[in-house]
Amino acid sequence: MQTSLTRSIPQQLYLPEQVAEFEGEAAARAGLDLWQLMQHAGAAAWECLQQQITVDAEIAVLCGPGNNGGDGYVLAQLAIAEGYTVRVFAIGEPKSAEGQRAIQGWLEAGGEIEPLADWLEQDPDYIVDALLGTGLNSEVSGDIRECIEAVNDSALPVLAIDIPSGLNANTGVVMGVAVVASHTVTMVAVKRGLTTAMAADYIGQLWFADLGIQREFRLLTEPAAWWLQKSQLVHDLSPRKKVCQKGNFGHVVVIGGSAGMAGAVRLAATAALRTGAGKVTVICEPGQEVLIGIQPELMVRGLHADAAEADELVERASVIAIGPGLGQSHWGRQWWQRFCQRSQEKPMPAVIDADALNLLAMNLRDGDDLPLSEGNVFTPHPGEAARLLQCQIVDIEQNRWLASDTLQELLIGTVVLKGAGSLISGTSGTAVCTHGTPAMAIAGMGDVLTGIIAGLLAQAPALGLNIDSAAKAAVLVHSLAAEYAARGHSRGMLATDVIAEIPRFVNPRNDVV
Repeated sequence: MQTSLTRSIPQQLYLPEQVAEFEGEAAARAGLDLWQLMQHAGAAAWECLQQQITVDAEIAVLCGPGNNGGDGYVLAQLAIAEGYTVRVFAIGEPKSAEGQRAIQGWLEAGGEIEPLADWLEQDPDYIVDALLGTGLNSEVSGDIRECIEAVNDSALPVLAIDIPSGLNANTGVVMGVAVVASHTVTMVAVKRGLTTAMAADYIGQLWFADLGIQREFRLLTEPAAWWLQKSQLVHDLSPRKKVCQKGNFGHVVVIGGSAGMAGAVRLAATAALRTGAGKVTVICEPGQEVLIGIQPELMVRGLHADAAEADELVERASVIAIGPGLGQSHWGRQWWQRFCQRSQEKPMPAVIDADALNLLAMNLRDGDDLPLSEGNVFTPHPGEAARLLQCQIVDIEQNRWLASDTLQELLIGTVVLKGAGSLISGTSGTAVCTHGTPAMAIAGMGDVLTGIIAGLLAQAPALGLNIDSAAKAAVLVHSLAAEYAARGHSRGMLATDVIAEIPRFVNPRNDVV
């Protein structure tokens, strides 16, 4: 039976509604009926489970009232046919003809269907979660909620079919409670909710099974988003020609570093250097130069926004990064106003982060028009995103995809919404990066990302990248460098540790990425 089970995950991401709408037609085009598709799904899940267990394992299959439960009955029948000890515990039953056929097959194989609550008194070796599928759009409650809580309390290994029950397949948000799976086999297409928000804590090892209809499905509908893969860097960041000089790779001017926050701008500027920008100049508040100038490759000037040479320095830039350590004092506000004026008079690529985002949010809150030209890169974390959209952080996290797309439309640029599963939204659509590590939850990490983006924007003409592509590559470099620097640890890494590893990933080789 064709399952096409693989740990190699496609880049194309889809809405669960797209799968529900088109999988039947795709199956028909592939010469399959819906019963055969359910058989393929159960077989793919069983193939994955066999790689995790021994023949003496006792398996509890928890089946819900939809076709996800039907997949569970198919798996159970395959397992019992090969001599495994399997018990099925169910609530309700699938109403579809395929689901009913799956139940009948299980019963004819000698299996029994026990009440879902009875599994709480059992002690299996492995649990199969076939309770709720990808159509969930309300909070889990009642017996199923109690069951999921018990599954998680048991700490037993769990295989989730298609998606961990309780996880929203569209947004990645937990709908009250969700199964913490060890492995998840998602079917037909990868649902975008598996890649961001809370998903990383619930899906475990992700597997994909196209059930033999991938080509037909892709011909019927366009992806809703794209999953960034590290192999992309080999294509985007080609080696430099042997004959070149620093002028080929741009001049980044970083504006920030007010009193007490010089470290932030130094991190961003050093990251831009490590990324390969030809030159990097820092404009900081007077008196902070000595702290930033410890990095001898940086050109550092302490200037007020109205200084005679300020315009000359900004004029020589090919990319501006503003925000790291900018602050909201008189000095920072002056520079923000000067930058906005410059952006409208003579647009150039810019990266806008930290307090520059907060000052922009104040402009928008006061009812001002967007004070910038189009085509900038904005890098908000959820708190900054909430201020820009004049909502609460919980509103951002409830649907990160919507928040990212809304920001992109509002700001008319490329938006990097940072977090677990960072989203990059631009004119070419939205992509997600799932690389990274919990060790990145430390001060300065966003400053490093700002510098990497600015450094790649400075080199974009030489690399043949547009703004969206440069931002996506930068997010990948940042997260991969952090993974490498963390060495598998979840705490104790510094932002400077990540900077040291940037060259490894901006000079990608197939054996590295």
